[in-house]
Amino acid sequence: MTLRIEQLSGPEALEALSTEWDSLDAELHPRTPFTSPLWIGLWWKHFQQNRTIVRDEFFCHTLRDQDGRLVAVAPLMVTHWPAVGPVHIRLLQFFGADPSITEIRGVICRADRQDEVIKALANYLLSRKDRWDVFWWTGIRRESSAYDALVDRGELIVDCELPDYILSLPETWDKVRANVSANMRKNIRKAYEFLERDGHVFTFRAVARPEVVPAALERFFVLHAARADVVDMTPHPNKFASPQHRSFFIEYAQRMAERGLLRLFELEIGGNVIASRVAFGFDSELYLYFAGYSPEWRKYSVMTTLMSETIKWAIDNGIRLVNLSTGKDLSKVRWRPAEIVYQNAMQIAPTFRGRLAFLAYDALVRRPRLRGLQRQVADRKLDEL
Repeated sequence: MTLRIEQLSGPEALEALSTEWDSLDAELHPRTPFTSPLWIGLWWKHFQQNRTIVRDEFFCHTLRDQDGRLVAVAPLMVTHWPAVGPVHIRLLQFFGADPSITEIRGVICRADRQDEVIKALANYLLSRKDRWDVFWWTGIRRESSAYDALVDRGELIVDCELPDYILSLPETWDKVRANVSANMRKNIRKAYEFLERDGHVFTFRAVARPEVVPAALERFFVLHAARADVVDMTPHPNKFASPQHRSFFIEYAQRMAERGLLRLFELEIGGNVIASRVAFGFDSELYLYFAGYSPEWRKYSVMTTLMSETIKWAIDNGIRLVNLSTGKDLSKVRWRPAEIVYQNAMQIAPTFRGRLAFLAYDALVRRPRLRGLQRQVADRKLDEL
């Protein structure tokens, strides 16, 4: 089937597209916060850059079938480094180019239509190779045959992989525990027993009402920063240290709360919230986002207790799938979830300028970033030993 591709005129076109985009978003599986018109629109509002050093040019497109139905949204931008002058790199990339606030980014479409969307978009962009130098493809499911075909033809240079972990929930908590290892069952039991042994009674709650979300968010930010400040554990950077990041997330979270789609799961002991995790609910799916906790309670494995209580809450509220979010670490894989792998790759425009731009980008950005990712993986493996 031939797909019709149209470039959107500007950010205001995103709002005009929101109704049918929301319908498309509801068809995706698994659901994430990062594919909605709300996330994409607010991301551009808060993160789009227009400085001397770097400038982001709006370059979003839609893909429709022959009947005019929306099949995919490609939230693209061309990032110019530097913003002025005849010599600069034009990096074509998806919205979400931030330090892991956006965990998954790429073409927004159903998985069963990914191949035709990738083929159509790749051919379209090659016909407009004068607009970009290097294209950073992200969020392509590894099983995509279209992706493999592009790699085999030498059009894509594989960059890295991003795993996402999906936990399908049975009918009861007992069945969840039965599915994990004996060692994990022991860890869960001890987390509860140690609190009880020392006389600590906890309260678990799911904060959802819009009027109480701002206070809960502030508690989350404090706990998230406290975990990031711990020096003798695997590094967990504070994703919300920047006022820009906090401003974006506060606005997004409040809007989601007004729609009934936000949950902040909290563990309270002695009148103080000691652990918190942000989550987003989509019908029978739950996406677990960033967390934080008070380091003085880590000997009690309070995050294990918070996760256990969250899963119990999910089962009681008809949730059948919990997305544990991206990145491979022990706290996720010990629940024995299924794995979805997303591929990232670099494409070079078939021009002399494109080849030169890639060499510069590879040396200045790509290789240092890959070395950083390799260090993170090594740190996680050491922490698991």
